[in-house]
Amino acid sequence: MLTDERHRIIRLELASAGRVIANDLATRFGVSEDTARRDLRELAKSGACRRVYGGAVATAPHLALAERVGLGREQKAGLARVAVSLLKPQQTLFIDGGSTNLMIANAIPQDIPLTVVTNALGVASALAARPSIKLIVLGGNFDPKLGTCVGGETLRSISQLHADLCYLGSCGVDLVQGATAFDSAEAEVKRAMVSNSSGVVIAVTNDKLATAAPFRVAKPDAIQHLIVERTAPRDVLSGFVSGGTAVHLA
Repeated sequence: MLTDERHRIIRLELASAGRVIANDLATRFGVSEDTARRDLRELAKSGACRRVYGGAVATAPHLALAERVGLGREQKAGLARVAVSLLKPQQTLFIDGGSTNLMIANAIPQDIPLTVVTNALGVASALAARPSIKLIVLGGNFDPKLGTCVGGETLRSISQLHADLCYLGSCGVDLVQGATAFDSAEAEVKRAMVSNSSGVVIAVTNDKLATAAPFRVAKPDAIQHLIVERTAPRDVLSGFVSGGTAVHLA
């Protein structure tokens, strides 16, 4: 069966069932599971689906930050507690946007002296009254859906700074694609933060692990610390460990 025909059938299955399993597709089409996963990667790049562990789900509208903050609060709080345990006094941090990173900002101990650079207004608001934190808020064009500033001004400001750690928000983390994002302008800012940091920390809930969004942000080997739920799939985690990433269970 030709690739285009497989893609057409997968699209129909996503429309009717809402999800597909890579192993089932391989059996159905008489192809290898690697080929089925490649089909799903290509469809995900086109926006037709979102990859999840073992397969893909139909693409849903990307929720605004205000809608995401209330989802999975307990899991995100656990990730945040582990994330702040990596901090050392006097470090400079980039803290990117995202609901999990907002949790991380709120979980930073009150008395630890840090310099925090952020393009996320929620993060800035959470840290604004902390006397132990020197806060640098990046300017640029504010996107209310993302809750962050993006664009040329934001990128120019980042280029003049360097951070010990970048707490990177990610729409998907995958062993092949690495960290990815849904929005091109957002991805550009994330890439700049990664490039100007000595280490990258990503905290993700299970729904983002082994998935990929359309815009690549950082290669898998650029992720120094990956913080995940204790129920995260071990075979995926072992791949990151093999690549040199320190995996922390929350």
